[in-house]
Formats: sequence, C-alpha cells, structure tokens
Amino acid sequence: MNQPNPKQNNETRGLVLAITSVICFATTSTLLSYLNSNYGVDGWVASAYRAVVGLMVVTLLQSKAGKLQIAHIIKNRLLLARGLIGGATIPLYYICIIELGPGRAGMIGGSYPLFATVFSLFLLREDIKQNYFAYITLALIGLALVFADSGIHNGKLFYDALAIIGAIAAGFCVVMIRHLRHSETTSTIFASQCVFTLIITAVVAKDRLILCDMQALGLVFLAAIIVVSGQLTLTESFRHIDVAKGSTLQMLTPAVTVLLSAFLIGERFSALEIIGGAVILFASYRIVISRQ
Repeated sequence: MNQPNPKQNNETRGLVLAITSVICFATTSTLLSYLNSNYGVDGWVASAYRAVVGLMVVTLLQSKAGKLQIAHIIKNRLLLARGLIGGATIPLYYICIIELGPGRAGMIGGSYPLFATVFSLFLLREDIKQNYFAYITLALIGLALVFADSGIHNGKLFYDALAIIGAIAAGFCVVMIRHLRHSETTSTIFASQCVFTLIITAVVAKDRLILCDMQALGLVFLAAIIVVSGQLTLTESFRHIDVAKGSTLQMLTPAVTVLLSAFLIGERFSALEIIGGAVILFASYRIVISRQ
C-alpha cells in the first residue's frame, strides 16, 4: 500500500489556495461592477469597507502575521509612504473597475510587474537580466494595443490613465514591501494600507459611507470579505509552494477576471483589447518567472 507523500500533499494544498486567491480577486472585481450598476456603490465606498474588514482580520490574526504596531506607520517614513500610496491605489483601482469594466481594468493593472522590475533596478539596485528589457518592451506594446482600442474615443482616456498610474503605484508598493519585510511585520505593513485607505475614503466619501440599503450593505461587506480572503489564502499558499509557482498563478487573475466579467455582467472586448491583454499577461508572466 502506497504511503501518502506529505510534500506532495502540501504542494497540492498550496496550489489550491493560490488558485482560490485568484478566483477571490476576480470575483471581487466583478461584484464591484455589479454593486455600482445596481446599487450605485462607488469605488470610494467599497474601498472603505475593504479597509475596515482588512483591519479587523489583521487584528485577529496577529499571532500568525506578526504583532501589529500602528505607531510604526507614522515613525517609519518608508512604511508611511507605503501606506499613503497603497491607501490611494485601492480606491483608484476600484474606480477604474467601475468606469472601464473589470476586464479592461484588470488587463491594465496586470502590467504592474514590469513597473516593479524597473523600480527594483533603480531603487534597490537589483541585477536585471537583459531579457527583462525585452519583456518590458513587449508589455508596453500590449498596453499600447489595449489603449488603441475604441475605448479611448469613448471618453475613457482619463480612466485608462488612472489605471496605468495605479499599476505604476502597485509596482512601487511591491518594491517597498520587499524592503520593509526585513524590519516590519506583515500585520503592520498590511495595516498601513488599510489605515490610509480608510482615512482617504472617509474624507472623500463622507456620508456616502452609510449604506441604508441592507442588501447593498451586505454585498459590500461580502466583496470586502472575499478580497481579504484572497489576500489571506495567497499568503498561506506561499507556506506550501515556492514563490515562482505562486507568483505565476497570480498572473491568471486578469484572465479569470476577463472571463467572469464577460459571462456574468456582459462586458465585451475588442480584438485589440484581447490581443493586448494576452501580450501583457505573457510579458508579465515572463518577468515574474524570470525573477525567481
């Protein structure tokens, strides 16, 4: 009788968790679009509830993610910058999901690895392989194809620009997190984003944060729980699989988002968007896998 292989079982668990996180992120994007269309919930409000749920979860899970030290968010300048940039990026991305559609926003947002690579080169002085520049160029071509779609002529240029700014900011956050993990706990790093997201959204959204429709309120909390669950399952997956596999699987998020958006809320894509999105996905995948 064959004995079960613990290593193989752990890897299977890790793969399931990583794929679950992809589904969570894609589902959240689609649900946000539905919430806006049917209940008028905007990106600022959805981001605020995500921040609240995130802070609740990270407070409860300090034993696994490290002690939460709120004071460090103010004392550590890099952590403060990570919180501010990350806190602004979340509502920015949510707004783009609503205005551009989950699929298109996901395609553009999926380009963040190329910006993380560029920032790593200049800020962390990391060695960058020559083939990175080929993949970066390829990803930029993919972005150009997405931008060349008729969406630009439909008044979406502003939100396309916001989406690319968000991708750049996300790439910068990746570099900051890579540096901060040596001195700060996961709880504190994650909480810095939640704290500033909550502050920023409270200032902008004000009384819109109070949702009187119980169904809308329930769905907003559901979206927040799903996305935070995605972050937790992703973190847990890296305990069982190597970074290369986990990071590669995350590159499926834009593709799964496109599929869910197309089938569930009827988002449509042009040939240029599909080709451009595929090019971005491939180039980003190569950048991520080559860094391992």
